[in-house]
Amino acid sequence: MRFEISHRGGTPHVVELPGTVATFGRDPGCDVVLNDAKCSRRHAIVEELPEGLVLRDAGSANGTHVNGKRVERIRLQPGDTIRFGDAQVRLLAEVGETVVVAPDDLVLRTSLEVPRPAAEESRPIVEPAAPPSLAPRPSSVVDPRRATARPTGTARRPATVTLLVALWALFVPSSVAAVLLAANRFGGGVPVWGLAGLTSLALAGLGTAMALGLRALAPWARHLQVAIAGFGLLACPFTLASATVLLYLTRPEVRAAFEGGGRGPREGDGTAETTFALSLFAMLILGLAITATAVLFL
Repeated sequence: MRFEISHRGGTPHVVELPGTVATFGRDPGCDVVLNDAKCSRRHAIVEELPEGLVLRDAGSANGTHVNGKRVERIRLQPGDTIRFGDAQVRLLAEVGETVVVAPDDLVLRTSLEVPRPAAEESRPIVEPAAPPSLAPRPSSVVDPRRATARPTGTARRPATVTLLVALWALFVPSSVAAVLLAANRFGGGVPVWGLAGLTSLALAGLGTAMALGLRALAPWARHLQVAIAGFGLLACPFTLASATVLLYLTRPEVRAAFEGGGRGPREGDGTAETTFALSLFAMLILGLAITATAVLFL
């Protein structure tokens, strides 16, 4: 992916990023760091999908504009102009120049070599170096540690999220069975069974949507899970389990996994993931034990 980046009053420069995902924003962890106060820390994501390059706004405060129109998600074409705050980014075609990233600057080199006559083969090539004082310093920074090819496979899903996916998958049959059992215990009848059927469909739809959304690391699934866990704080048997889910989903690493293109947890997060997964499982077992005890005594 090749972009021409310019800031107000600055000199445009070209950057080329390998891989299939590029993030833009003020956060130092982004692939392209935009030093603009109007840009969000994680402003937008450009991802290579089967349909082409797709730009997705990552919930920025000032929005993302393509060719003068505010967008949430759009397929990009070479020549499209993207605006993040006062920073302007133009998508270039995948030909011509490439960018060699150095820690202190961006050096543009031509990747296509023109053959020289045989008489000139032995003549040395002298490349004049620009004076340091005249070399423009770009306002947007490409982290040299990130200028490596990324794997094209799907990102590793955190272990605790995988546990939540399994729990939502189990929620579908268990909730439907509980509703039907309650309807039968109350004596049935057309109104009761009709209400039970509608309730079963709603619960099954919720469980299926949450399982698929969390499995895909969709940002909306995380927000909805946070809301459901907040409501679960009021359910006494599962208050501890809900508190564990809330604490886990508000971690910066987990938020980045959902909102940063599905990158998954960073290296060294395995111990924390295992701890949260085991804690959540233990809190659920405790909640089920309390519920079963209450049912037996009542």
